Amino acid sequence: MDDADRAVLAHLADVADRIDPMPGDLVERSLFAATLAGLEAEMMEAVHVAEPLAGMRSATAPAEGVPTEARTISFTHGDLTLMIQLSAERAGRIRVDGWIAVSTPSYTVELHRPGADPETTEADEDGRFSFPAVRPGPASLIVRRPTSDGGAVSTPVIEL
Repeated sequence: MDDADRAVLAHLADVADRIDPMPGDLVERSLFAATLAGLEAEMMEAVHVAEPLAGMRSATAPAEGVPTEARTISFTHGDLTLMIQLSAERAGRIRVDGWIAVSTPSYTVELHRPGADPETTEADEDGRFSFPAVRPGPASLIVRRPTSDGGAVSTPVIEL
């Protein structure tokens, strides 16, 4: 490789940066994905549910100017089903209400976000949990079950 080759490659890199620049958050998202992979949790499969299901808690009455749209997504892994409902809250935050289809109080749910410490909550005896004010963006939920029940399972990364 000579100086002419280096000049052509430098020009090509400059053109590529202008036409298709690297996303500013690519490194952060890559580190987030690597961190989730390192948790050694099995991956759940996502299934979109068109309408909220009976038994899902909903957010309190919305404030004026706050959208009332809600998204319900379910995830499955073996005999474990996790369902979440995403609702818009004040100040651009998202409320995450969830339900694990098992009746046990021993499940811990973690909300993982790029560049932030995980938020943790316990599912109640009916399998319900919530994260009341989460900022929008990529996230993954990890359900920690007792080791005798199979250990941890993770949702794919979703956009809140």
